[in-house]
Amino acid sequence: MSISVSGLVSGLNTTSIISQLQAVEQQPIIALQKQEAAYQVELSSYSTLQGNLTDLQSAVTNLASKDNVTSSSATSSNTSLLTATATTATTAGSYSITVNTLAAAQKLNSTGFTGTEAVGAGTIHLKVGSNTATDITVGSTDTISTVAQSINNANAGVTANVVYSGASYYLMLTSQKTGTANTISLTVTESGTTSSTDPLNQDTTGLSRLVYDSTSKIYNLTQQQAAADANISVDGITNITRSSNTISDVISGVTLNLQGANTSTPVTLTVQQDYTLLNTRVNAFVTAYNSLVDTLNTQQSYDSSTHTAGTLFGDSTTSMIQSQITKTALNAVSGLASGFSTLADMGVTQSTPDDPTKLSKLQFNSATLSSKLSSNPTAVATFFTSTSTTSTTGTTTGTQGFSATMSGVLNNILNSTSGLLATRTKGIQSILTSMDKEISDMTTRLNANQTRLQTQFSALEVILSNYKNTASSLTTQLSQLQSNWASSSSSK
Repeated sequence: MSISVSGLVSGLNTTSIISQLQAVEQQPIIALQKQEAAYQVELSSYSTLQGNLTDLQSAVTNLASKDNVTSSSATSSNTSLLTATATTATTAGSYSITVNTLAAAQKLNSTGFTGTEAVGAGTIHLKVGSNTATDITVGSTDTISTVAQSINNANAGVTANVVYSGASYYLMLTSQKTGTANTISLTVTESGTTSSTDPLNQDTTGLSRLVYDSTSKIYNLTQQQAAADANISVDGITNITRSSNTISDVISGVTLNLQGANTSTPVTLTVQQDYTLLNTRVNAFVTAYNSLVDTLNTQQSYDSSTHTAGTLFGDSTTSMIQSQITKTALNAVSGLASGFSTLADMGVTQSTPDDPTKLSKLQFNSATLSSKLSSNPTAVATFFTSTSTTSTTGTTTGTQGFSATMSGVLNNILNSTSGLLATRTKGIQSILTSMDKEISDMTTRLNANQTRLQTQFSALEVILSNYKNTASSLTTQLSQLQSNWASSSSSK
């Protein structure tokens, strides 16, 4: 229950007096709240800084492996016959390739059936190449369409379709893999028999109409397309055969995709290194680095004319981060060849800022990098990535490239447990927690003080009211005595 202090007896504006006394007592709380706000702004600045550092880490990671900084291209002179792709492990060169034959999947078809005709009860033994045969049960009322569905459901490596000619239905079987090693074998065991070699299972009635068996030389299905291997010639090496039209083990690092065959038209395949990706990655790194510099320049700024400073001006944590990043970016990577050991060697140099108090940004000259790539692409790749060698004793030695070196620095800064940012922000959070408790305790005391003042002033009003009533009573009594005395004197 609140205490009302009117001030009607004393004539004092006690509400205003208490409010002013409370305002004085509240100053320490206001000061703490201002400090809290300043810490919150600092945390926000650290969050922005962390975002920039994370972006830089991502850009550096994209330079970490050879696959991320170099790529290879494979160009065909006749894409209707051959296309190709190449990996970074490919050696540049030119190859003359002739596609003699394409690999093909075997295709078989049955004799015609009516739409409702029962094929014949029993079991189909379907086999592709040297695989184990898959048994498929056929019911006494199953039609050719039902058989096709059962074959597809069996996942035996054969695709079944039914083609309607307008008069009859034909079962079409296609091996799901090309090459002579993936031919189809189909034997049956009709109901009432026990062996696929039973003469009843090799005639042309019932389920036997679907037999295609090279072992017993019974071909009740018609071969529409024979299984075939791809056959190519590479730089005079002839009769290179593979079961697929996609060939990745003939030229190291190159995958050939055969599109057509023509024995009289050789295809020229040109394999070369492509450094477009490296330029893109380096540009991305420079952009991320410069974004970080913009943030550092803003947060650490100081305007002497207005005496205003950035949120992180003079902050030791930020200064340490700045020092570590700039030092790593500008210093040479140890263990690398001269002329291939710094970012400047690769065309990434510092620009001169308009304001000498600001940090320098980076600028990228792609022509310089192109020149380095032309002279020694391996040394360039080694600078950005890493090399390692394992000896016969199992010991691994090597050189960390720029990406690994910078990543190490960034990982230490961004480590969520022991990193510079984590340590600093956890410290601020701890301070804020302590300040919150102090403000809460002070607010509790302030509220208690207000209640005490209200009680005291209320008691004062009661006392003054009592004094006023006593004085009024005395005045009345004195006035009565004076009146009585005056009347007594007059009667004499």
